[in-house]
Amino acid sequence: MKKPPLQDVIVRSHDHSRRSVRPPAQFAGDEPRSFRSPELSVEREREYEQNTESQTQFRSQETTPPPTRRSEYSVHKTNKRWLYIALGIGVVVVLSSVALSLLFAGATVTVFPKQDTIVVNATFTAEKDPTNGALPIQQIVLERTATRAVAALGEESVEERASGNITIYNEYSDTPQRLIKNTRFQSSGNLIYRIRESVEIPGKNADGSAGSIEVKVFAEEPGDSYNIGPDTFTIPGFAGLPQEEKVYAKSEGELSGGFVGVRRSVNEAERTETLKQLETQLRDELLATAFSSSDNPEGYHLFKESVFFEFNALPDEIADTDQVTLSLSGKLHGILFPEDEFAKRVAQVTLSTYNDSPLRIENLEDFTVSVTPEVSEPEVPEEVGIGEAPETLERETVDQPWLASTFKVSVQGKAHFIWEFDEKSLAEYFAGKDKDILQMPLQGGMLEGYPGIDRLEVSIRPFWKDSYYN
Repeated sequence: MKKPPLQDVIVRSHDHSRRSVRPPAQFAGDEPRSFRSPELSVEREREYEQNTESQTQFRSQETTPPPTRRSEYSVHKTNKRWLYIALGIGVVVVLSSVALSLLFAGATVTVFPKQDTIVVNATFTAEKDPTNGALPIQQIVLERTATRAVAALGEESVEERASGNITIYNEYSDTPQRLIKNTRFQSSGNLIYRIRESVEIPGKNADGSAGSIEVKVFAEEPGDSYNIGPDTFTIPGFAGLPQEEKVYAKSEGELSGGFVGVRRSVNEAERTETLKQLETQLRDELLATAFSSSDNPEGYHLFKESVFFEFNALPDEIADTDQVTLSLSGKLHGILFPEDEFAKRVAQVTLSTYNDSPLRIENLEDFTVSVTPEVSEPEVPEEVGIGEAPETLERETVDQPWLASTFKVSVQGKAHFIWEFDEKSLAEYFAGKDKDILQMPLQGGMLEGYPGIDRLEVSIRPFWKDSYYN
């Protein structure tokens, strides 16, 4: 039986690769078989591949569609939205700037005051109670005590008088009352104390309160019986006179140091040297306090040359069997000058064109100042101590210059004057004025009413305003 003829078989894989198919082997005894032409098989295979590629290309075109009009519209819409956002931000910024300009609207006026530097060599008069145009002054008093223990050498008989500070009041008159050296003060217990220097009690103050001055008094006799506490004192010399009840004294602290007896002694050379060292210590402490004290009256200046010192040795105290404590009290009397009046007085003496306009001296600390007491005769010598002839007032004011009521002041140096002006008045003047007011000439212009101003610079906010705010 004959086998059916061999058919052409073409096998293709999924990835379109082609394989060759060999005809089966011819076995012995088989009859020869016919085959189709290989060219025909190759041609059919090629046609199949072309059809397959066409289908693949067609599918590819289907999966990637061309852009549509809708996507183009979306891009255009997005661009316009960003444009609107940018314009909105710009409008907000502009409106905010305008709002802030109006919120902080105003004007800044920078004033350059008139200034001048002049060499000064001036002399004038200053008084505690100024008359005839004298420069007014104020006085401060600071007090400290320093102590130091030294070796005791032996014993000695001692007689010492009690002492302490009292304040004398003048309710009698507006004019000062002068008490001379050795004037008596009588305590409520009829003990007598005396002042060792003449003093001048200031007159009553403008508000009617009593004028007052603090002085040191000493017991008439030595002994501890004169050691007393705070008390009130009368002045026997005014008995039967109108001043009897109007001029008096009070003590706030103790009067102490009265002693009669034997106590430890100190080498005199060592005493002198120790007291000298204590004096130097007190000077430094008092000066430091005077120039840094917040209690000084505001607007007043203290020169280092307008300071006077007063020192008094206090009674010795027994520290122990081998030592004695030496004590020294020190007072600083300072003459203070009102800064504005002082500057005007120096300007009056120095500047020929000065018209009494307000000004100040910027460098007061650079001046060299001399303050010396001027001598005047006492008005009423109410009492002359215990029969001694009173020393002349000249002697007293030289030894104790702080007791004087009138001083001669000499000033030397280079003064830096700066004129002043009324800031409030100037601000009110500018309110509502046109900004072209600054273009007016000095004579007849705005600055004529402000002689202390050299020039002005003005900045108005916002910049488009053409006048000053009210």
